[in-house]
Amino acid sequence: MSIKTAVKEHFHQSPIADHWAYFFPDESVNGIDRSIFTDNGLEIRKFNSCDLDNCAKLFKKVFSSAPWYDDWKSLEQARNYLGELIKNPAFEGFVACEGSSIVAVCLGHNRSWWAGQEFFVDEFFVENKMQGNGIGTKLLAEISNYLTCQNYVRLTLLTNKEIPAEAFYLKNGFYNNIERTVMVKEL
Repeated sequence: MSIKTAVKEHFHQSPIADHWAYFFPDESVNGIDRSIFTDNGLEIRKFNSCDLDNCAKLFKKVFSSAPWYDDWKSLEQARNYLGELIKNPAFEGFVACEGSSIVAVCLGHNRSWWAGQEFFVDEFFVENKMQGNGIGTKLLAEISNYLTCQNYVRLTLLTNKEIPAEAFYLKNGFYNNIERTVMVKEL
């Protein structure tokens, strides 16, 4: 066994498997190419744990601004929240990068539904100054293509009514399911 093969096997078979992607970003991991799409400086690829800090910074920035004005008090709070999402055994995430900067993120999880495999989008966000430039649409399109190839049948998400995000999702093929409502109970 060569040294490279031994190191590769160590990284793939140990709890630090995501380190392989950090040290060898241009190669596939377990036979899966992390890069899904590349064009004109925009790369769409699978999320890996090395992305967590940059995603948390972008998440806090986007959702602390209009139209959400969420009160994320610290980067640590945002990091903990996203960290909880990625610990889900059914987690799957995607990032869009321009150069070395993450500019859009989709984090979600697989659900086995009666109609088939469903991808539930827990969080989807695009850098504030890049919203309206087609990056979110491109990310959704590439995720849809990828998931279709994986035999998923549906994308599902929640968003607020009457804000630009609702119009964005409607424009990208989502619809409001009038048979469902969101129920919340304050504790």
